Amino acid sequence: MVSQNAILRRAVAPELRGWVNNRLISAHIRIVRAMVIGTLFNAAVLVACLWSRVPLLELALFTVSAIAACLHRQWLAEGVARGRRQKRADKMALAFELNSLWLGLTFGVLSLRFFAQVGPDGKILMAICALAQIAAAAYTIRTLPRSASIYMVAQALGLGLGLVQTPSWAALGSIAVLASATGLLIRMTHTAHDLFVTRILSDRELGSTTRTVKLLLNEYEESGSDWIVELDPTGNLAKVSARFARAAGEPAAILDGRSFVDLFAPGDARSRLAEALAARRPLRNELLELAFGAGTESARWWSVNGRPCYESGTDNIAYRGVISDVSSQRLAENRVRHMAHFDSLTGLPNRALFNQVLTEVLDERQDPSGVALLLIDVDHFKTVNDMYGHPVGDGVLREIAARLTRTLELSCLGGTRQMIARLSGDEFAIVLSDEDACDHAVRLAELLITSLDDPITIDGHELNTAISLGIALAPQHAAVMQHLLSNADIALYAAKNGGRRMWEMFAPGMDEALHDRHTLARDLRHAISRGELELFIQPLVEVATEAMTGYEALLRWHHPTRGMVPPDQFIPIAEETGLIVPIGEWVIRTALAEAARWPGGQAIAINLSPVQFSSPNLLPVIVQALAETQLDPARVEFEITESVLLHNSEANIEVLNRLHSLGLKVALDDFGTGYASLNYLLTFPFDKIKIDRRFVADLATREDSRAIVSAVIRLANELGMCTLAEGVEEPDQLEHLRQQGCRMVQGWLFGKALPTAAYHPVAITPVLQTALRRQA
Repeated sequence: MVSQNAILRRAVAPELRGWVNNRLISAHIRIVRAMVIGTLFNAAVLVACLWSRVPLLELALFTVSAIAACLHRQWLAEGVARGRRQKRADKMALAFELNSLWLGLTFGVLSLRFFAQVGPDGKILMAICALAQIAAAAYTIRTLPRSASIYMVAQALGLGLGLVQTPSWAALGSIAVLASATGLLIRMTHTAHDLFVTRILSDRELGSTTRTVKLLLNEYEESGSDWIVELDPTGNLAKVSARFARAAGEPAAILDGRSFVDLFAPGDARSRLAEALAARRPLRNELLELAFGAGTESARWWSVNGRPCYESGTDNIAYRGVISDVSSQRLAENRVRHMAHFDSLTGLPNRALFNQVLTEVLDERQDPSGVALLLIDVDHFKTVNDMYGHPVGDGVLREIAARLTRTLELSCLGGTRQMIARLSGDEFAIVLSDEDACDHAVRLAELLITSLDDPITIDGHELNTAISLGIALAPQHAAVMQHLLSNADIALYAAKNGGRRMWEMFAPGMDEALHDRHTLARDLRHAISRGELELFIQPLVEVATEAMTGYEALLRWHHPTRGMVPPDQFIPIAEETGLIVPIGEWVIRTALAEAARWPGGQAIAINLSPVQFSSPNLLPVIVQALAETQLDPARVEFEITESVLLHNSEANIEVLNRLHSLGLKVALDDFGTGYASLNYLLTFPFDKIKIDRRFVADLATREDSRAIVSAVIRLANELGMCTLAEGVEEPDQLEHLRQQGCRMVQGWLFGKALPTAAYHPVAITPVLQTALRRQA
């Protein structure tokens, strides 16, 4: 049997239990008087039945006890109702339970003591009274099920023991029926209690929702942004309200009779408005910019909906409609559009906008005009990031972008159509369109290289930087955007191989770089069998204790002639050729076998490529590796990027669910740098969210990065997901992450990616951990 407290623990939040208990007690109090009257009536019937048949003293004791117990219950109820007793709800419930025990024993003892001594008619009357009391308790005390159970059990026990004293098969059958009925009534009491609790909680929630709706409606009445507009048959404003006048920025007296069209800035939308009014056509969600403040940051935008109608009492057609101020939405859309087409670091157009413009330029080109594409790459920029950190690297990129832009503006290219953009990382691009595009491109390339002769000073560091350029022309080298970009990239590669700080024009034969890429792919096919691949690990650190709780497995390639090949060179090749699947399987087996040798229980994190994730052999390989190593699945975490869920998401979600069912953990890597991250958080319950290093790198310099990091951590904490920040290189970054509630970090502050032997996971101690951190 489930107790009242158990139900409350299961169904009610801890902070609501006291409130619910008070409601339960109040519900019982409203029916206490009826219960007392019924109990006293039953007591009177029993006294009349037993009068002259039992000793008067015992009958008097029963009468006094019954009256006293009823008065006590009424006293408890009136005290609570009038607020005289401000005891805790659990204490009041206990008081009612003790009173129920008193009442139950009073009637139960009477049945036990005298049931066998009365005649058949007396037995029937006593049995009926007892059953009536039991049934009445199931209703009158149903909101306090423990109190009701005590009352019913005490009475049923007394009547049952009385029946035992009357040896007969009928008495035994009556006992069985009595026990069944009592049990059923007790069960019904608990069910009624559950339903009552559910109802009052629903009423509470409904009341809260109603109050919220009323609050929102009141707020809308006071600050809503919709207005009614009325136009006369000539298209002039009529019956201008004070609220409309405030929104339009002029007094109602001046606006009344003024042309509605004149309120808006010239443009296509205003022309459509004038045509619709003249043709008496309906208007639906027509977006118009107000004339005052047009083209500035204080510009206002209205959405107009209206239809022609007949004025009352006349045959003249007028317009009536509703206007909504959508300035904030428009501003937000402009910001999103700007973010979608412009680089947040440099303010230059990004790759998407550049590709769009380049395609338009190529499509619109007419002989004898030509198009020149310049791809620009910063020489040895990775070294800047490695030596001075990403904040300095970002400062260098901003200064380079400013110098390139200034040089382009001062290059005096006449009527040449031109555009500069940042494509990615340290890669920039410029497009020129003119009859002399080739000559202009060569002269501009020389100027751009010279513009970086002076050192760049960032945070006290004086840095010498240079750029390399690749040039491709249309239509000479290619007429399609993809081919033109490819040829410019080949020319850029040639410039870098030629010594850097120079430019190269595309020429046939430069595609040898592609041949080299193919050679690298061929060598990669044999890297596993030749033992050239190696796993490095980087510590995963718990922020609270700064203890190494696990490691991320990172793949490295020792090429026999090229030396250490960076992952960003061979991983894309592996994905393009499909080699990432067997390589990824080797990584899984090797990483799990390595982690199985660690006695400290550290976790191992393994990256899964989108190509590898779609392999049908992925799950069998994981299951087999777990079986061979006997590694606890809870120590294994697979990291995926948002691109995994971009295509064939339903099948990929199924794979993720199966990974979870095996006890494995799944982390979302590079959070916020890809696609619809929030949608994926709703799609799959990730165990961990990894904050991309670019946000962590800007914590000290950019408010928006701090806001993004804080928002991601709060979001993850609300969803019950762990957060891990990548690229933690400075103590200030660690301290900021700790204050925001980030649970885990990794980065150079705690150790670089090194071979397993360098960290010795089998024997990590706090002293050794500190020494390794200093060494790293």
